Amino acid sequence: MTWDLIGHDWAVQLLRGHILNNSLRHAYLITGPRGVGKANLAIRFIQALTCPEGGSSGNPCLVCQTCKRVDRLEYPDLFPVGVEEESKQIKIDQIRELIHNLSLSPYEAGRRFGLLLDFENASPSAQNSLLKTLEEPPGSVILILTSITSSALLDTITSRCEEIKLNSVPLDVTSRGLQELHNIPPQEAQFLAHVSGGKPEIALAMHVDPDILERRRNLFNEHLEILAGNSVRRFAYANQVSKDPHKVRELLDTWISIWQDILHQSSQSQIPLQNIDREEDIQHILRQVDFATTRNSLILFRRAHQLLGENANLKLTLEDLMLGLPTISTSL
Repeated sequence: MTWDLIGHDWAVQLLRGHILNNSLRHAYLITGPRGVGKANLAIRFIQALTCPEGGSSGNPCLVCQTCKRVDRLEYPDLFPVGVEEESKQIKIDQIRELIHNLSLSPYEAGRRFGLLLDFENASPSAQNSLLKTLEEPPGSVILILTSITSSALLDTITSRCEEIKLNSVPLDVTSRGLQELHNIPPQEAQFLAHVSGGKPEIALAMHVDPDILERRRNLFNEHLEILAGNSVRRFAYANQVSKDPHKVRELLDTWISIWQDILHQSSQSQIPLQNIDREEDIQHILRQVDFATTRNSLILFRRAHQLLGENANLKLTLEDLMLGLPTISTSL
């Protein structure tokens, strides 16, 4: 496993090539689904550039104090920016502080790093405030942004970055990585690879925190109840969960995975089930919907995802979603 990451070997080789060929870009944008490993790749890249033990190999040792401080985001020349607690957005003041810090001389590394995590959550004013630094970066600065998609950012941001697009990791690679790097038993590793959809960070989080799997089970059951419920029940549920934005994100991710499984089954795709522990429920829904209904349901979910990414009203977005979902009987 290159750089001790699960998957994304091509991206590691690309970044190592930039290091070894002395062709580093001043700004990188790492995109991909939530939990696929964007932040981990960014951190490994910074470790490869700062590790005193790695020399010119482009391979960080991952055990020295420098690598450990970078991993904890506590390295003095690394300035991480993300959504702060009790906030929904990265704010312009955070970017202004970052720009000030990057303008100072490095302490240890010979360069400074700005790590902007989940930058799709940056306000338009925050994104605009970064433009001048992207256009005229100090020579000793590397900016690394992560985002679910480049389309969530201003074109003027993405055009100034080298984009690295990460996809979900093949299930066998995910399972093997969980076993080799994290000593997870084969049967559990295979299960986690499936239910995470080939997203290593999510798989590891599920292994470390069983509550995540319990929440997934509850969300699956709640979805079955909603599909069987009338509009009054659906509106009441939308009102209830809209008070918890974190649950809404988990809800959408879980429910989308259900309908993706249904779509693959209805089209007789060879893609394996993600929700392998809920095959009976998926087959039950599949017997009551056609291909068009399944496809339209996925469109509704993706539209809800997009609206929430644009900070739309949670309650109204969920109500619109609930109204469009089909009605399914509960009898198996």
